[in-house]
Amino acid sequence: MSEPHSKKTKELSPDEKENDAFWTPGRVAITLVVGVLVVGYVISRWSSGGNVTNTGPAANRTANQPVVRMAAPEPAFVPLPQGLRDTAVKTIDGESLKLSDYADKVVVLNIWATWCGPCRLEMPELVKISNEYKTRGLVVLGVATTYNERNDPEHVKDFVKAQNVPYKIIWDDGTLAQPLVEAVQARSVIPQSFVISRDGRIVKHFSGFNVYQTPQLMRQAIEDSLNSKG
Repeated sequence: MSEPHSKKTKELSPDEKENDAFWTPGRVAITLVVGVLVVGYVISRWSSGGNVTNTGPAANRTANQPVVRMAAPEPAFVPLPQGLRDTAVKTIDGESLKLSDYADKVVVLNIWATWCGPCRLEMPELVKISNEYKTRGLVVLGVATTYNERNDPEHVKDFVKAQNVPYKIIWDDGTLAQPLVEAVQARSVIPQSFVISRDGRIVKHFSGFNVYQTPQLMRQAIEDSLNSKG
């Protein structure tokens, strides 16, 4: 009877033993996960054409939030038609005047209403500006419209008197106000103010009133116009 053969096992080298100890099941799993992630990233970059995803504020805006757009720059140095400058209008006191009467002056023209809160805030500033610059060649004109004041000039007269307004108030049916607003492509809001140079150009337009900015910017526009040789 032959004796049974015993099965011999190959003896591993030191390097093989080290490699066998390193590749544990856990490390194999981690390697596979990392490989899948790398392949997925490469595929996504290739399919998107290499564009970088925006991670700034716009990326955090939800679909329901409106996009804030910058307003278009306001027209500046808009020449007034000579026909408009020569149009005769009446003041609340019945006096007739034209913008061309002040061809040698810088004019600040303010469209306002007695019931308008920002207009009430702006009026004392316009009174200061009128008193400050009138000796240097500035004329301030207020424009009260018939449709904003329910065709009641007496109410406007009383308001102006109570506010000690020294400058003239034009009683306008839209003949003057509407073309001025259209000239600067503005909306029909009040108050609106126009700084008009001696040669009949709108050099600065203000829509609304900001107590911290408007008076300073208006004074600067007035100074520039008074000092201009044009």
